[in-house]
Amino acid sequence: MNKKTIITALLALVALAGQAQTFTPFVEDSIDFVITGKTTAQTDSVAMFPCAPHGKTLNFPVVEGKFKVTGRLPRHTFIQIGDCARNDLRFIVEETPTDINLVTGEVSGSELQQRFIRCQMRERDIDRVAQSWWDSLSDEEKDRIVTMRKDRLPNATAKDSANFRKYEDFMGDHDALVRQNIRENKDNIIPAWYLYVHHSNLNYEQRLEFMREDAPYAHHPAMERPWKVYWGMLQQMNITGKSAPDFEAEAPDGTMHRLSEYAAHGQYVLIDFWASWCGPCIGSFPFMKEIYATYKDRGLVFLGVSCDKNRDAWLKALEKHQLPWTALRSPARKGDACELYGITGIPAVILIAPDGKVISTDLEGMELKAKLAEIFNDK
Repeated sequence: MNKKTIITALLALVALAGQAQTFTPFVEDSIDFVITGKTTAQTDSVAMFPCAPHGKTLNFPVVEGKFKVTGRLPRHTFIQIGDCARNDLRFIVEETPTDINLVTGEVSGSELQQRFIRCQMRERDIDRVAQSWWDSLSDEEKDRIVTMRKDRLPNATAKDSANFRKYEDFMGDHDALVRQNIRENKDNIIPAWYLYVHHSNLNYEQRLEFMREDAPYAHHPAMERPWKVYWGMLQQMNITGKSAPDFEAEAPDGTMHRLSEYAAHGQYVLIDFWASWCGPCIGSFPFMKEIYATYKDRGLVFLGVSCDKNRDAWLKALEKHQLPWTALRSPARKGDACELYGITGIPAVILIAPDGKVISTDLEGMELKAKLAEIFNDK
């Protein structure tokens, strides 16, 4: 079957150096595919679904430990097949039939498919050791590790610190393997999967290395989100140290206001980007209220800028959470505050100096607290 490329122009998400960046995915012809395999898990079926991004889940029977997954999807779609016993693996939709042992990773199929499975089996070796250790911890120990990751456990014990270091070691080993898998497959589409899942764990140098528009994986549909985040990062780097871009936003009473009403008037300005549907945003409110109470009378103007498209949902959230700072709404659309500030994930905090220049675009948690303590000469 001849390859048919459908190029879909998506909405430009950030503006950089005066030019809008757009992502154009290459969506290939749909093809019939067959993946057979076996598992030792005591299960009646395996589940299959497109996983980058997530699609509809279908179940296929397991008979005497064997299964057969069939379907029709665009060529090179990433799909996941799992047996509900932590033996999930990802596959690439191809014409060449694939046969897999979900437990051992033994696979026959195209060279590309075999390479993809080998990458995942190396990850599984690390993940299973990490999972065994994690399962051995108490719920309290797990909670304390999670809290330490947010830099919010001032009473951490020596055991907490040891657990946290071990957790970070496992995460570091896994991240290193992900980067290795990308580097070893720059000549094919496998990196699209790893960048789709792990792009947030990459530093600036690694993003520059992997986000190449001439790469074979650059326009795979799974790359939409990584490109959006990458361009947002470049936009934030571009505005840091420069005058804060002005924008217009709505107040709860329906009046319109501009950032320039608050910024560049001799006070620091903190912009907290959030939305009513964002769980982490809601979870950050107690911490942000602490920040507000500490600095509201000491030269810090606090603006909560919602990305809500639904005005009623925004107003209900303001009433429910009793946010004490100035509330504005700039719904996600072309030329809004989120685009101007390269916001690709929330909550996000922008800090602006008294002269109106952007100090930082990525501070959160204790880093934000430390920065404010430095600015206001707190001990």
